Amino acid sequence: MLSFPRKIWRGVRRWRRRWRIARRVIFAGVVIGLFSIWIYDRATPPELAPGVSRSAIQTVAPEDLVVVDGDTVRLAGETIRLVGFDTPETHRALCEAERVLAHAARARLQELLDGALTVRMAYLAHRDQYGRQLAWLSLDGRNVGDTLIAEGLARRYFGGQRHSWCETPHQSDAPGAVDDR
Repeated sequence: MLSFPRKIWRGVRRWRRRWRIARRVIFAGVVIGLFSIWIYDRATPPELAPGVSRSAIQTVAPEDLVVVDGDTVRLAGETIRLVGFDTPETHRALCEAERVLAHAARARLQELLDGALTVRMAYLAHRDQYGRQLAWLSLDGRNVGDTLIAEGLARRYFGGQRHSWCETPHQSDAPGAVDDR
């Protein structure tokens, strides 16, 4: 029978014990990382949002912003896509209901801007697929997306597949809607 000298066997046991501790530390790190991702709230105020540095937060005069869409504005000729929410499209509306809602969202955003005392833009470090600057917009300390969502003029949106604003007989987002198939 083959056996290791006592000195070598002690070294192997020590190595196994250290590896076991290292695995536990790595596992704890992964769990903490996943937990922090899980508790991250995407509706975080722009000042606390990741990807926004303090130098990227700018106070803007409300009259300098031109409303393009319910979720798009222009500032000094640059188009800025507001993040955290999505409103219907005015130019590429798929149905009359979407077009009406899009104009209502655009008008409401303009109304909110006209009544705002302080307007703050918090720019993200990257741009969207169309090259537009991405930013959070807060009016008098409140995120404009939260206001439009609460009024039913927008939906939460953080990228990916968009859902249609047009309701078909076989597909409804309304709670308690009955499908007559």
